[in-house]
Amino acid sequence: MEQLLIEGLKLMIIGMGTVFIFLGLMVYVINLVAKLTAKYAEQELAEIALKKKDKRPGKKMAPPAAVISAAVAAYESDEKK
Repeated sequence: MEQLLIEGLKLMIIGMGTVFIFLGLMVYVINLVAKLTAKYAEQELAEIALKKKDKRPGKKMAPPAAVISAAVAAYESDEKK
């Protein structure tokens, strides 16, 4: 019985050590990839920021309330004629 318990503990230690080493390697590889791709990530973020700026309504597009009020005013001025 005691021998089974010792073998179980050995197996548990080996398994936990293997998982710990694997996770440590995975963290190292992820950090390495992040450092290697940092330049490209900055370029992508800059492109995304430019695209978001272009989509924002500016002087090109009037707010909906202004468009509606202009349409009502045009309609009323046509009815008075």
